[in-house]
Order: sequence, then C-alpha cells, then structure tokens
Amino acid sequence: MNFFSFNQTKAQTKLFVSELERPISKGFQKGSHQAPLAKGLAQNTLNAMVEIAPDLIEEGLKVISSTIAGLSQDYTSETILRKNIDGDEEEEIFIPKHLTIVRTNFKSDVNEEKRCRDNFGGGSACQDLEDEKLLIELDIISSDDNKAFYFQPKSYFYNGKDSKGKPIHEITLYFAFVEATKNITDYDTLTYQKIITFKDLTNNHRYLFKQKDRSYDTTYQSAWISSEAEKKGAYTIVLKVEEKRYSSKLATTINKIYKKHENTLKAKINKEIKEQLEKKLKN
Repeated sequence: MNFFSFNQTKAQTKLFVSELERPISKGFQKGSHQAPLAKGLAQNTLNAMVEIAPDLIEEGLKVISSTIAGLSQDYTSETILRKNIDGDEEEEIFIPKHLTIVRTNFKSDVNEEKRCRDNFGGGSACQDLEDEKLLIELDIISSDDNKAFYFQPKSYFYNGKDSKGKPIHEITLYFAFVEATKNITDYDTLTYQKIITFKDLTNNHRYLFKQKDRSYDTTYQSAWISSEAEKKGAYTIVLKVEEKRYSSKLATTINKIYKKHENTLKAKINKEIKEQLEKKLKN
C-alpha cells in the first residue's frame, strides 16, 4: 500500500501577448540494496517496529482518509498569469488583439523557432509544441469606437488535468487590469471579472472557434467589457485560470463508508502487523 506519492510534473503555464505596446503605424528515487543485518540489530529494529507500528498506521490512514475526503468534495486549483503592457499615461490603455495561455514542458534547449513568444502579431504565439497540456488562444475584439471589448476564444485544447495531474471537469477564466500607478504586487487581492467557462468539452480534442471565413463560433465568448476603456498608460493584464473538479455521488458514498469503518480498519491492520513482526522476532 503506497501512502505517499511524488508529483514529478514539470509543466509550466504561461501567458503570451500579441503586442506588448501600441504598434508603430506603418504603411521517485529507488531505495538502495542493503546487506542483511546482524541478528542483534535485526531484533532491535523489529522491537522498534512493534512500538512504532501504530503511529505508522495512524499517519498512513490519515493520508488515505484525506485523499478519500478530497474526492468527495469539489476541488479547485488556480493559476495566476500576468503580462506587462506598455503605454503613455496621457493615452488610453492599449489592449492587445490576441492572448495565448499555454501549459507544456517548456525546454530551454529547443530551437528558437519552436519557442512560444510575445509580440507574435496576428499569427500564433507557439510553433511545433510537444506534449501540449493546455492551449487557449483568445482574440480580443474591440468595438468600433474602442470604448468596449470582449474576449473571443480562437482555439482550445486541454488534456483534462491541472498542473498537479488531478482530473478536472471545467476551466473558468478571469481577468483584471492593474494600472502601473496602483503599485499592486499581490495579485491574490485583486477583484477579478469572470469572462469564460469551458465545460462539457472533450479532453485531448482541439476545438477551433475561428472558421476559415474568419467568422467565429461565439458559444464561449465573454460579454462586452467597458469599465477598463477609460484607464490610461502602462498596466498589467492579469488572468486567473481556475480549474475545477466536481465531486461524484459515488465518492461521497465511499467517504461515508470509510469514515464509518476507519477505526475497525485501523485496529485490524495494527493487529496483523504486530502479529507478523512478533513472528519475525521469534524466528
């Protein structure tokens, strides 16, 4: 029975922006093998094991109990992404046209053309990604008078697991704009606006919301946003990616059954381990 596991994921989640400023107008480790212990040392070790066995079981069952309880409750993980956008304090904020959220195993030894990048204009932020785990491309559509805008998904891909490898049912995106004059560095204290929730989508399937004729599938677009248009100068755009898993009735039932029999299970395991250790001592 494995009471402990180690998360070995190295995937990172990053945000890339099409323009960082207003464009210029143009025309587990394995245990080592040890030699057999001397008889006296073995007996001392076994004696110690008899004494600490209840504590070992207690701690192990705490982990199991916590895991089962976690499956019977809604689970949420959050990732905060940010990018600085330059601007003049005399001018209204410049809003980039495209944002890209990427989660993958970023490698430092790949060729330059395969890296994700900012300032990618109207193209793609990333080229030839390997082991893609999350990719959300968003176009930002401005109104004719530039007084409002909305987020429109361009493409979506998700492997269905958060950065800790836990299965997820839906993703919700939130955003906040922080003017440079605010001097805010604790992004957890911001008030975020919910913009898009992706749910009931198939994992490991690439959804294309922008058609070849440049029209959009508008199922997941955000509402119009006008409260940010009057801000001026440089600012930080902050995105919060909320990944959520909903508990199942089966998990809730299993948790109730486990809690009911936890003490009996603990006593039974302790008894069996003690009997086995004492048998070893006699031999």
